[in-house]
Amino acid sequence: MNWSKAKTILILALIITDVFLILAYGDFGFTGGGFKDNKALADFLAQKGIFVNAAIIPVKHDDMPVLFVQNEDGCTDRMRALLSESSLQKVTGGKDEDYMKAADSFIKSSGPGFESAVFKSVERSGDEVLVTYKNVIRGITIEKSDMTCVFKGGILADVNCAWLKAVNFNNKKQKTISAAQGLLLFMMQNEGKKDIHIDSMDMIYWLDDSGIDIETAVSADTALPVWKIVYDGGEVSYIDAFDHQ
Repeated sequence: MNWSKAKTILILALIITDVFLILAYGDFGFTGGGFKDNKALADFLAQKGIFVNAAIIPVKHDDMPVLFVQNEDGCTDRMRALLSESSLQKVTGGKDEDYMKAADSFIKSSGPGFESAVFKSVERSGDEVLVTYKNVIRGITIEKSDMTCVFKGGILADVNCAWLKAVNFNNKKQKTISAAQGLLLFMMQNEGKKDIHIDSMDMIYWLDDSGIDIETAVSADTALPVWKIVYDGGEVSYIDAFDHQ
């Protein structure tokens, strides 16, 4: 991935952000773990047309290493082959917890490689129940790395999987920017736009897979920590979380 141009832009943006905050708020900003007052930050963003509930703004962030990941080639085919060999019982009861238990049992019986699978959601569509898992390493979600167990009529009928295996972490941790700084960078990127409503914000590991077929490619790459901002009902922005100053 070519990050040089993006990093230059972000460095300049962070410098501008620091100067702006000092001029506007004095030491309103930086306390190591984030801003002193997320409510004041939310009020300021609202003046710029960006609306966020102060309660969803993360107040802590840690130094983080780069994560090296590898695409699990043919993940879906592997899981479907295991499914065809399994003798699974029909889910009884019909509650979300019943489907979660059945999906958990299948994943645990599939062998090594999916120990980092963590329950994400249960969705229903007609007679289908979709139980989805996310990939979480050391408490941080790896973006675009999911597995979905598809139940039809109470039977586990299919598995869809796009998985990034965590190979290892870089030995050195790097400083990261606070959620507040990430929001201000998001504000700068959306200058001139109005009525943006932020739904969630989380620190994740993100691999830019724009040039990769994540389902079939066999390759290793670098996943970087980013602030993932979901807004306007599903739009997503990724803000580089490394502090490049």
